[in-house]
Amino acid sequence: MLYITALIIHVISIVIWIGGVAFVTMITFPMIQRADNSLEQVLMFQGVEHKFSKIAKIMVILVLLSGLYLIKDKYDFRISNLNFGVWVMIVLWTVYASLLFFLEKLIFKKLFSRPSEKQLDTRQVFFTLQVFHWFVLSLSFFAIAAGIWTAHY
Repeated sequence: MLYITALIIHVISIVIWIGGVAFVTMITFPMIQRADNSLEQVLMFQGVEHKFSKIAKIMVILVLLSGLYLIKDKYDFRISNLNFGVWVMIVLWTVYASLLFFLEKLIFKKLFSRPSEKQLDTRQVFFTLQVFHWFVLSLSFFAIAAGIWTAHY
């Protein structure tokens, strides 16, 4: 019963987390790109990012806790027993957790710092962020596919 509960928590958390990334990538960034001015773009992004970041952090923690239980139950924490799909999910989780809890602030500080001699090109910044989100979203889809494939193969 605990295994099924952990699996349900794991899958629902991933659906919310990756679904949120998909929404930001496919809906929010195109809306930001259509905004008329830089201030409007930055305010829109900050509003969405601030709210989603909190949700994503909670989901990533739930994925960690439920994932550890699932690994303990199925693989008895033996690294040699972990299959390809589990490794892909662990690597992707590590990337996301690093971004959400550490690197995001550094990246945003660098992207939105405005040297006095140069005007910030928000269209370019948000285009770069959107390309990065498409890359991470693609990795997420690959991790989902790898997890499903290895669970049923």
